[in-house]
Amino acid sequence: MILEIATIILKPGNADAFISVMPDAFPFVESTPGYIRHELHRGVESPDTFTLLIWWATLEAHTVTFRESERFPAWRKVWGHLMESASIVHVSQVY
Repeated sequence: MILEIATIILKPGNADAFISVMPDAFPFVESTPGYIRHELHRGVESPDTFTLLIWWATLEAHTVTFRESERFPAWRKVWGHLMESASIVHVSQVY
């Protein structure tokens, strides 16, 4: 299992809009083969910063099956205009 950790920094003042549109965005991820589950967390000290955790069966489920499909641009279309920047890492549990 692979955990995708995405840090999403929004343009200032867009946090409420981001939260309100995410229910429209998540079905694009959830319908991807290899998707397991997700969580979305908001920064306490930095309320325009969100951490998105998505568990995938394999790295390829994210990098190929999702990112190279029509789901990814549709996912980003819902909320991408609110984003200032994002970074992603993939990790696997060792303990």
